[in-house]
Amino acid sequence: MQNLNKFLVCLDSCSLDEHIIRYSSMIAELAGCEKVYFVHIAQKNLSLKIKKYFQEKIKDHFTANCETEMQIHQGKNAVQILKWSEFKIVDLVILGIKPKTESTGKHAARLINEAQCSVLLVPATAKLKLSKVIIPLDFSASAVTALDAALNIKEKADVEVLLHHVYFVPTGYTHTGKTYEEMAEIMDKNKRREYEQFKRNHSIDESKYEVIFELDDDQNPSDNIYEMAKDRQADLIIVASRGRTKLASMLKGSTAVNLISYDRDIACLVVKNKSENMGFFEALLKI
Repeated sequence: MQNLNKFLVCLDSCSLDEHIIRYSSMIAELAGCEKVYFVHIAQKNLSLKIKKYFQEKIKDHFTANCETEMQIHQGKNAVQILKWSEFKIVDLVILGIKPKTESTGKHAARLINEAQCSVLLVPATAKLKLSKVIIPLDFSASAVTALDAALNIKEKADVEVLLHHVYFVPTGYTHTGKTYEEMAEIMDKNKRREYEQFKRNHSIDESKYEVIFELDDDQNPSDNIYEMAKDRQADLIIVASRGRTKLASMLKGSTAVNLISYDRDIACLVVKNKSENMGFFEALLKI
């Protein structure tokens, strides 16, 4: 995992904190991280007692060889985290996801859409190891960014990498005179040809991963991605964002935002091109 030198890890003064600290330690070790900012956003209480509580948790559960710093601030979670991630110029924000918690989902969705850096969402039941990584594949340049992230992990942890392309039969296929099954076969062949072109365009070595093609019958790829990840016992889903366009950070099909709505146990890494996002930010300041 390249260019992930600074992390911001969100702590929430709950039972999930110890797990998030351990998970962050594992990722920091893989990434060769230089510094981790642990941040707790408090509504009211900013006492030294709370800071000491977190410092002890970090000491007990964070074992990666890098510098750590604990910060406590007052404000609204997602807003404050976004401010700090930009101010400290972090490369990755790590956020714990509580099962079936609507407020946590809203914070995560906003972070995914607005943060300039990559975002890692960690459920309470995420495994403290990485052995298999799955990447939704759409043949875009962004997918190459996600694949590069996975292959960087593979170099450190020898994980199995799966590329998963979900396709569907287009609406109105009956006008072609073909049956659903015939059109599905045509779409499968077309997508495999598109994949071959994708490989050639980006000089990708397919010996380092497995590719899976799957027909989707409801044109909602998020459920297919999650079910495939569960079926193949993946430990991490990696989704790449498009960067900032039209004054917003647009995810491909909002796949990552949809994924966090599931009651799930698989971590999700949203990889962003930080240099692209920072270029936009700097241009905005000149307006």
